[in-house]
Amino acid sequence: MRIFSTLLCLGLLSAFTLAAGAPAWAQEATTPTGKILYVDTSETGKTYLATINPDGTGKVRLTPAYFNIVFPRSCETSGWIGFTNKTPDMKSEVYLLSRDAKKIKKILEGVALEGFSPNGKFLLYTTCDMKAELYSYSIESKQATQISQNLRVTAADWSPDSEWIAVSALTDDGTNDLYLISTMAQGILRLTQTPGVNESFPVFTRDGKFLAFISDRNGMNEIEYLDLAEKKIQRPLILGMYPSVSPDKNWVTFEHDGRIGISRSDGLETKILTAGRTPWWMK
Repeated sequence: MRIFSTLLCLGLLSAFTLAAGAPAWAQEATTPTGKILYVDTSETGKTYLATINPDGTGKVRLTPAYFNIVFPRSCETSGWIGFTNKTPDMKSEVYLLSRDAKKIKKILEGVALEGFSPNGKFLLYTTCDMKAELYSYSIESKQATQISQNLRVTAADWSPDSEWIAVSALTDDGTNDLYLISTMAQGILRLTQTPGVNESFPVFTRDGKFLAFISDRNGMNEIEYLDLAEKKIQRPLILGMYPSVSPDKNWVTFEHDGRIGISRSDGLETKILTAGRTPWWMK
């Protein structure tokens, strides 16, 4: 394994402004489409990978029961679905599931899946140790490439244009800040530096212009949006964690109190769908 790139620059976008209210596109919301991939926790002591329609109908289980599935992800290009399972002895296993859910295979141990590259040829994982380094892994060659260095990454998402990876990473005060890591050897860009505030689990919108993420700056976990071009953070008052934005970016799914919910990006039309956790919006 080799270091992905020399960190050529370290920048901080300190000029982000915080604004209450909805993102600019919120008024364009239409009926949500696609499916939501999530961890089904409806049976005590068991977890299943499942999908459900955004209106709460059509629930389908994709896997047999596992001890503790977390953070499923999918890739539209390759059709792969991936997830991490925590075993009873707290070891981590990463599995890949085919698009038709007929083939499943364990590909890694001791790491946690974070996501896929847009072309579906690579996945991102973090090491399950105190270092929590981020790696890119070639599904075909089975070769891993280290991406982060001394960042203690807690979550990551690859941009739709493949040029950036958004991550949250632990800081010295035990909270998380947001960063962008270039895949084109352009270094690291620090997006936030907010002592005492957690900003974590960033995910790109499908156009790559915004990040949705968790923030506790107001005392509880909420979904916020960061406009990367305008340097603005929008707070639409959506209570929840682990956001995933719909393909048209007009809706967001999230976990709240052990249940899967959806909301318009402006915080309106919030609906709880089912018991579960860590959802991912599929096309």
